[in-house]
Amino acid sequence: METPAHFTLKQVAESIRKTIAERYSRTYWVTAEMHKLNQTRKGHCYPELVQKEDASIVVEMRGTIWKQNFERIQQKFFEIVKEPLHDGMELLFHVKITYHPLYNIGLEIIDIDPNYTLGALQRERQETLERLNKEGILNSNQNLEMALVPKRLAIISQADSKGYSDFVTLLNGHPKRYHFNTFLFEATLQGDAAIKSIQDQLKRIRKVQQHFDAVVIIRGGGGEIGMHCYNNYELAKAIATFPLPVLTGIGHSTNLTVCELIAFRNGITPSDMAYFLLSIFEELDAPLDEALMKLPKQIQHLLQGTKNQFDQLTRAFQQEVQAALLLEKNTFHGMVKDFEYGVKHRLSFSNQTLQEVRNKIRSSSFYFLENQKSKQTHLVNMMEVHSKSSLSKKAQIILNQTDQLIRISPRMIQEELLKLNQAELQLKLVDPLNVLKRGYAIVTNEKGVLSAKNQAASGDELKIVTEAQELKAKVK
Repeated sequence: METPAHFTLKQVAESIRKTIAERYSRTYWVTAEMHKLNQTRKGHCYPELVQKEDASIVVEMRGTIWKQNFERIQQKFFEIVKEPLHDGMELLFHVKITYHPLYNIGLEIIDIDPNYTLGALQRERQETLERLNKEGILNSNQNLEMALVPKRLAIISQADSKGYSDFVTLLNGHPKRYHFNTFLFEATLQGDAAIKSIQDQLKRIRKVQQHFDAVVIIRGGGGEIGMHCYNNYELAKAIATFPLPVLTGIGHSTNLTVCELIAFRNGITPSDMAYFLLSIFEELDAPLDEALMKLPKQIQHLLQGTKNQFDQLTRAFQQEVQAALLLEKNTFHGMVKDFEYGVKHRLSFSNQTLQEVRNKIRSSSFYFLENQKSKQTHLVNMMEVHSKSSLSKKAQIILNQTDQLIRISPRMIQEELLKLNQAELQLKLVDPLNVLKRGYAIVTNEKGVLSAKNQAASGDELKIVTEAQELKAKVK
């Protein structure tokens, strides 16, 4: 049996190469996902190019980017997109179709259009915004109410990140030493891995949300590299619907990402976010500073007012005491004069009455004697005896009353003088100046005089007033 006509495998491969070279002699623009870049140590890249439908790969081809082309493409791509080439990007390739006997059909990548990628990123950003808006959650996080003093912070960052270090240093380095309670939830902050990493940490924080006032996502260094993850719908939705205010400082200066737009507040850098939090404390602290500046003057004014009031009360008390003493003296002298006048008047009245009685008796006796002298001699004699006896008794009574008045008057005057002296002594004993002279002192703090209800505490400034001087002290 004759051997049929045949070709070697190499001949077949060479025929295929020529056919492809002739059929696909020009270059083409092809869209595909760069599944893996596969860069070698020599600088060449052999990316795996795929096309997906319903998350399944329907086409896969090998690509080649020679070192010289890769360096040019990478530089140009970064200048426009602000990110390096990485796995999973949808790209527009300028390719030439090639065939290699060992590696089969492949695409030699001559160039990559960065503007297509930039447009794809912008499309993703816009689609995410429209989807969040349609679901009514675009401004959900921004509508939350921030705590008056947000000091308990859940921080999503990398422990070795310069941005995290700067953020914590600024918070703890304020001259007034504001106190923040921070807890780090470490996560990847750039690239596709950041999407799940940040979401996982948000889920952890949600479980203990009662311990925090806000969530801070900070990322330092790297410029705008790896920022496309912050346009992802799932990550943006997790931030928009989070029950605590989410603050971002991810080092991005232009063309804000979706996550920054829907966050409660965003800052260009972690430092900007630290300054924002410190500004809240400073704004609340400003009235206290103003009060501290005014307090010494107000205290001085209050003390001076209290001293003036005390001096006025002291002078008024002295005047009242002197007026009371003068009134008592005048009253006493008036009583003495009234008593002397009464005694003299009574004595004069008694003498006058006695004289009138004597004159009447004499007149009556003389008339009676003259008219009935002869008939009533015996009666006259009896009348004279009776009159003398009556006069003697009256005189004796008057003398007894006079002696009694003379004996009683000095004692009454002495008793009244003693009462007056005792009243004057009691008034002098309660005089504040005399109390201070006995070694006592008046001690006051900012609330007033120290007492069982107003006790001094450590650090209080005290004012001590003695008879000779006024002192200030501080409780240790």
